Amino acid sequence: MQIETLIERFEEMLAADRNLSLNTINSYRNDILKFLNSGCKLDSESIDIEKYVEYLRKSCIKQSSIMRNLSALRQFFAFLYDEKIIKINPTLNLKLKNQNKPLPKILSEAEIKSLLFYFDSKTNRNSLRLKTMLHILYGGGLRVSELVSLKKNNLVYDIETNRYMLIINGKGEKERIVPLNELAIEVLSEYIKSIDKNSDFLFPSSAKEGYITRQGFAKLLKKTAIEVGILPSKISPHVVRHAFATHLLAHGADLLTIQKLLGHKDISTTQIYTHVSNKKIKEIVENNPNIAKLKRALI
Repeated sequence: MQIETLIERFEEMLAADRNLSLNTINSYRNDILKFLNSGCKLDSESIDIEKYVEYLRKSCIKQSSIMRNLSALRQFFAFLYDEKIIKINPTLNLKLKNQNKPLPKILSEAEIKSLLFYFDSKTNRNSLRLKTMLHILYGGGLRVSELVSLKKNNLVYDIETNRYMLIINGKGEKERIVPLNELAIEVLSEYIKSIDKNSDFLFPSSAKEGYITRQGFAKLLKKTAIEVGILPSKISPHVVRHAFATHLLAHGADLLTIQKLLGHKDISTTQIYTHVSNKKIKEIVENNPNIAKLKRALI
């Protein structure tokens, strides 16, 4: 596949999944082209990122621009790895020092509820599919690529807990178990009755992949947001995933549990949610009777 085609597909992913602005996407494109024009090749088995950083420094580029370059490359190579274009991600262990990572966009619980229950009065097949996808996305915190490509055999029934679960093959083919809440199971059970019995996918479509595309789902999500009064610029599949983690943390879930559910390799990736939930967490701690007893004992 030609590099221009790969970059275009990467840009589509950034627009649909990450909800990035056109200017940011163009900056990422320029950073990737700069990397390729420096003599580096995508098909090489060992790409020396540190050597490229040294090249940037010798070019008298500002530190902030170097950090943006590396951020663009990390996301690009992660995309290539997820798409199975490359077998090894050379930026996997790359440490971006002095990078001020922006807080994730979040939706309130009220906004999430308005999205989830928007389809309750709609009975057509496409609405039921989107309703089911939303319930699974928010109920399980899946990556959009994991959601759209779900197969029927990803859904399993656990006899011990008496409930359905999803077996997800995430990044790096790392398997994790995602439990489904009762409402998601109810919606999913209704939806399964309507899907094509000849397809292996939970969300089949006429797309060449055989299932609804990430871009297609993102567009439908934005359209639904407009219908319920949420700014389309405020929402994306990735934002719903953030909402899942943030709301769990706000209701007392621990970071290790959230890390496992999201499929994060490093707990530091999950810790960003502590910055958006501090107020709620403080309320939970203050109202915890065991902590109250401990405080009294220490006084």
